[in-house]
Amino acid sequence: MSTSDIFLSDEEIFELTRDMRENTSIIYGEDDQEFGITPYITFYVYHQEDGVEAIANQVIDLYEEFEAKIIDKPFKLKYRHKTSTWKKAEKWQRTRQELLDEMHESYKKYSVYFIAATTGDSDIQSARWALESNIRDNGLRYSSLKLSFGDQWYREHRQQWYGFVEKCLVKLNPIQAYSGYEIGNTTQFPMVSPEFETVERIFSDYFYGLDIDHPSEMSTSHDYPDGYIHSSALSAGLRTPTWCFLLSPYWIEKLGLTEEQIRSKLNDPRIEITKLPDPTDTHKFSLWIRLGDLSLYPVEEGVPDLLVMANELIKPIRCNELKLTTLDAWDDDPNPRFDIESSPQWIARFDEDSTWPEGKRVNLESHSSNADTQLAIRAGEKCPQSGYWFTVAQVNSRRHFEQGDLFPDIKSDWGEVYWQFDGDD
Repeated sequence: MSTSDIFLSDEEIFELTRDMRENTSIIYGEDDQEFGITPYITFYVYHQEDGVEAIANQVIDLYEEFEAKIIDKPFKLKYRHKTSTWKKAEKWQRTRQELLDEMHESYKKYSVYFIAATTGDSDIQSARWALESNIRDNGLRYSSLKLSFGDQWYREHRQQWYGFVEKCLVKLNPIQAYSGYEIGNTTQFPMVSPEFETVERIFSDYFYGLDIDHPSEMSTSHDYPDGYIHSSALSAGLRTPTWCFLLSPYWIEKLGLTEEQIRSKLNDPRIEITKLPDPTDTHKFSLWIRLGDLSLYPVEEGVPDLLVMANELIKPIRCNELKLTTLDAWDDDPNPRFDIESSPQWIARFDEDSTWPEGKRVNLESHSSNADTQLAIRAGEKCPQSGYWFTVAQVNSRRHFEQGDLFPDIKSDWGEVYWQFDGDD
């Protein structure tokens, strides 16, 4: 991308946003640098210098399991930290001890050690499967483990994936964790390319369910000796969830709510909350929260109620000034990027007074008989309450369903179809 060229034309944006609603496996761009929408999960881990060895071994354990039992195609490339190069995976294998020895050698020159692998043709490509971990040698920045995973594979192996994620949560005991859709950039570290950051900004106007996750930039910790906290990093608060997120003991305490109060604020049959014990204190726990199913939430469908609920919960501990780019835009760059004005607007996009995205926002009225709860059930699932229901995917769709009836699916350009309760009369 040059300093004067537009990266994506209006026609390309229209076609991509239309096609990716139906097929998230699409990648687009120059050879070996194609971008695409991919599911991801990132674990942000807080530890001190004496915890580095334990974290490294846990990351390697999960790396080995991810490669041996989860991915359905082999890694093509693996990262060699010592030379900062990507090697062909079939010709370059390292034992656990070799990885640990290289990590200790790296700490003599740097404060971080990277482990990474991808099924992509290059590191600058949105891959179906990818892994990246940056392991820090002190408590001033969080260590992290980030995984890209196959969308179709996930939908066919949900329980296997949920089990693996829970194992990661238990092993790593992260202070924050997020999962959802993003413009796949797992193997771009420590900086994300300007082209990918441009696409992130463009597509954020079209999909509420598109997250922004840059572990190398967002991982500044909260443990500076003088008490200083970077307001532009996740040490200052949580990021607005787009699907799954973690409330760790540190942030539950900051939130000031009991488990019962948290569950009450997220009282919806589509939300699943898993309670995980804290290995360092039997009186503490984390809550792993899954907001319905993985979805891009196209903006024309309206503001998603589950994400609004989660936003209201974490708003008191939200990181409102989170930096969403890893590289600053150059002067006269004609391409959009997140900046000091748009970043807080994106973070607050589910607030009641938000207008994000300007000119495209659709605020759906609540059609529930209960003002505090809007029932919205996905097509193919059973009707939980007799009465009248409608879907925004079809004009004049309002009709009566009996409890237990299956909601029909409708062919449309709206993505996943949800039926919403509209009263008894």
